[in-house]
Amino acid sequence: MRLLVLTSLTMVTFAMNSVLNRAAVDGGYADPSSFAVVRVIAGCAVLGAILAARGVMPRDFGWARWGGGLALAVYMIGFSMAYVSLDAGLGALILFGTVQIALFAHSSLTASRPTVRQWAGAVVAFAGLCAALWPEPGSA
Repeated sequence: MRLLVLTSLTMVTFAMNSVLNRAAVDGGYADPSSFAVVRVIAGCAVLGAILAARGVMPRDFGWARWGGGLALAVYMIGFSMAYVSLDAGLGALILFGTVQIALFAHSSLTASRPTVRQWAGAVVAFAGLCAALWPEPGSA
């Protein structure tokens, strides 16, 4: 039951992320890059507060951490820019599908072997992306 509640909460917060991003960028309250910077700073502050509350602080701020942070910042800017021309629902579908595929790819490239459930999730995510991005007949 706990897993179901936490998964549902995560999905709702992902969807709210899309709605808030769309409202800020499409509503003209912030440009995509500025909004992404605010999100990165807010995320750092919240993560720092959670780590401090748990009494855990990272010891290694090597290139792997900076590289991951840079990749996240690039993703957030692209995600914010996409809301200038995409509907929120389509943006969320692309986000969920892309994240699922990226997690699956990382798992496949590391020592861990994907399970049947992970394969099924990757297939569903890829099918959703194909369905959303497939050109309509006569649109070429």
